[in-house]
Amino acid sequence: MTPFASFADAGQALAPAAVAALTSAHPCVIGLNARGAQVAAPVAAALGAQPVRANVVSVDGEREVHGLPEVAGHEVLVVDDGVESGTAARLVAARLRNLGAARIVLAVPVCSAVQVDSMCETYDALAHLVSSAPGQSLSGHYESFDDLS
Repeated sequence: MTPFASFADAGQALAPAAVAALTSAHPCVIGLNARGAQVAAPVAAALGAQPVRANVVSVDGEREVHGLPEVAGHEVLVVDDGVESGTAARLVAARLRNLGAARIVLAVPVCSAVQVDSMCETYDALAHLVSSAPGQSLSGHYESFDDLS
């Protein structure tokens, strides 16, 4: 597959699959970190929603999720630029479950082929466009991986 021109381009391509994976017309849309927020913007626009940005950060050597909204009883659509190891995606899913999310969907343009089954077990649904080869970096799927404008 040709690399995505931008994170927004990836989000536009991802939007139909993300919307199809949902059971609610009004989910909470969360973009992870700066890149995921850029992918989430066109996905949220397709739903008429406003995305919320959450960040996975390291605090004293531990990874934490900051900026999650109130999700109890709601369907949540988590959008990121991709999954390589799945560590951040699993952390976010666990935190959302602890907060009482009714259903959690992960939408990413690129998911490592070795992580697809794990993400399907962690989330209630997975929407992705490309399964990357083991060891292949996410950056290879984007023409410009550093564009955070």
